[in-house]
Parts: sequence; structure tokens; C-alpha cells
Amino acid sequence: MLPTFVDAAASRPYARTIAFAERADVLGYHMGTFGHHSFTPEIGDPAAPFALLSAIAARTERLRLGTGVYLAPLHHPVTVAEQAATLDQISGGRAVLGVGLGYRPYEYEGFGLDFHRRGGRLEETLTVLRNGWATGDFGFDGEHFQIPSCAVNPPCVQRPHLPILVGGSASRAIERAARLGDGWFALPQESLAVMQAQVDQYRDSCRALGRTPYICLMRNAWVAPTMGQVASEWLPRMVDFHHTFAEARATRDDEVIERLLAGEAFSLEEYIEARAVAGTPEMCIAEIQRWVEAIAPDEFSLIFGGSDDYVRLSEAVELFAREVMPAFA
Repeated sequence: MLPTFVDAAASRPYARTIAFAERADVLGYHMGTFGHHSFTPEIGDPAAPFALLSAIAARTERLRLGTGVYLAPLHHPVTVAEQAATLDQISGGRAVLGVGLGYRPYEYEGFGLDFHRRGGRLEETLTVLRNGWATGDFGFDGEHFQIPSCAVNPPCVQRPHLPILVGGSASRAIERAARLGDGWFALPQESLAVMQAQVDQYRDSCRALGRTPYICLMRNAWVAPTMGQVASEWLPRMVDFHHTFAEARATRDDEVIERLLAGEAFSLEEYIEARAVAGTPEMCIAEIQRWVEAIAPDEFSLIFGGSDDYVRLSEAVELFAREVMPAFA
């Protein structure tokens, strides 16, 4: 996942974000994604990720560019189709559309939408996108959306359409990913024990539907020369990260929710063992191998969350590319 460095006072506030993505492209990273939130400036995820990804597409050559994840129910499916396909055109067929529901009611209230109906809106949006891109006709008559027969331009470069990854950790979300997605974004807040049960459900659902499973495993990540540096830079930020999910009950790990809300401390070793790829380069290699053995994902989406500082974050991704990635080439 790409970080967002936004300097509101600068003439080009996203310049460092774009430069970071250019460097990731050169270093050999496979995909760069942004999350998506509205009315939530403290999170850092852009409200208009397709615009930012399009700027990056014009400055990169190999990096696949996607949303991880886009809160599609906030918007009309034709708008989603137009923006995603335009990114696919600008990038020369490198776009990936990751979608999800979100868990903050105020984002839906800000658009005059019912938070509790977001699941139905996402189901219909996915149906519109898949059918419309495959046939060229985006006509649809549903409970949430009524669209007259129409074509949407531009078309996707990738055929029959760009990949759609559906994120979520609830049982219904996992079933939805198997049924309506080309893959599943396995979200970063869940522990290994919880994730293993979710992976089993996803693969079983795909098998029952005659579909090929594809898992993009999102994990928090950090690499540094010493474990002391990892502990001081990264662990406090990760506890804050998971505390946000615990407060919103947006994780399936009840034990962790109760511990976080009670203010209980997590050790660095415990945190890494359950839910992350972090440590020295040698430790990161071992952690990735452990996740591969336990989950066998098709790809990893790593969130380097140890710093907001551009220089320090750049050092971490350089170190990871130089000393960790070659072990899996």
C-alpha cells in the first residue's frame, strides 16, 4: 500500500507521494494501492484515489495500481466504472479495483446514504461492473440502482475487465468475494488464527461456485537494521492502528478487541507472530515464509506503517527491496 504524504501548504501537495511511487516502481515492487475514505483527514487515505493513481500511472512503467480498498457503495456504479476504466487506460492495463464496505457510519451519512444498506449497494455495484464491462451494456434494474441500457466509456484495456478484488473479514464479505470478485483482499487487522478460518471459508466458497480463488494478503510491515528500532518506531503505531479497528468492532478477533479496549500491552514478538511482517531483513524473510506456509496467498499487500517521515519510510522500502525481496524472486 502506498503512503500519502500531503503537504497542504505546498504548490504540489502530493509531489512526495508520486515520487515515492516512482521509486517503488524502480525497486521492483509489484503493486501500489491506496485506501479510500471521505471526511476522514486524519487517516491519510485519499478521498479521490483514482485521480492520484492516474497521476502515478503517468510517471511509472511496471507498477500495478489499485485501490485497497475503495468504498464503492458511497458512489454510483457507473461513476466507479468510468473512473476505474480510465485508470486502466492511462496505465496501459495496470489497474486493479479493490472494493469494500467500510466501517464508519459518518462516511455514508455525509453522502445522505444509509450505512446499514451498504452491503446491498455493493452487491449491485459489483453485478453492474462485471456485467457491464463483459457485455458493454450497463443497464440494470435493482433495489438500489436503476440504470437505463447504456454503454460506458472508456472500456477497460484488460479483458473482459480489470481485476476486481473484494475486501472484508465478515463471513458475508468473504462469500461475496468468492461469488462476485476475481479475488479477495484479506484485510490486515485479523490475526493468523482468525485468518486461517477465513481462508478456509473463502477457498471452500470458491470451490462450491466453481471459481478459482485468489488471495491478496494485506499485512502491516516494517523493516529496520535492529529490533530495537522496530520496537520504537513501529509497535506503538500498530497498537494505535488496531485500537481504531477495535473501537469500531471492525475485527473478528474478540480477544484482541477486549485486550485493546482494556489498555493491555502487546509485546513486539506477540504482535509480529500474530499479524505482521516485521523485524530485521532476515526476520522479514522468515515471517513471509511462515505466512506462505500457513495461508499460501497469491500475493502480499504490505503496509509500511512505521513512520510518516518521507526519508525514514523511503529507507525502509529500499532496505526491504534490497535484502528481503530477492529471497522470493
